[in-house]
Amino acid sequence: MQHSTAVPRDMILFVDDEGKARKYFALLFGRNHRVITAKDGREALELFQMHRDEIGLVITDHIMPRLTGLELLERLREEHAHVTRILSTAYTESELVRAAVSDGLIDYFIGKPWNMEKFESIVAQSFSLLGHRLPVKEAC
Repeated sequence: MQHSTAVPRDMILFVDDEGKARKYFALLFGRNHRVITAKDGREALELFQMHRDEIGLVITDHIMPRLTGLELLERLREEHAHVTRILSTAYTESELVRAAVSDGLIDYFIGKPWNMEKFESIVAQSFSLLGHRLPVKEAC
C-alpha cells in the first residue's frame, strides 16, 4: 500500500496593493488558515511558484500596478486550474465581472467593502470543496 505524501492545499494567497487590506485579511483569516500576501500580481506569481503545492485559494483585488487581478487569475487558470480563484474589488463594473464569470476566470466574486459573513462563508466553502471545480457564485 502506498501512502500519499501530498501537501494539503490549505494556504490562501491574498493579493492587494493596499497594505491595510493585506494586513486586515491576514489578521482575520490567519487565525484559521495559512495566509501569504502579495502587493501586486507579479509578486503574487513569484509567491505562487514558491508555494504552488500548498496554495488552494487565491483572492485578488483587480486594479493594481504591474499586473491586474484578472491578468493574474488568467495566468493561474492556464497552469493551475485546481486553484479556486476569487476576485474582490470595489470596482464592480458589471460587464467586467460578467465576462470573468462567463469565461470561467473566477470562481467567486465579492465586492468591497466586504460583507465578512459572506466572505468567510465563501472561503470555508472553497476549502471544503477543494479539488472540485465549483460553479461561479456572486456575493455582494
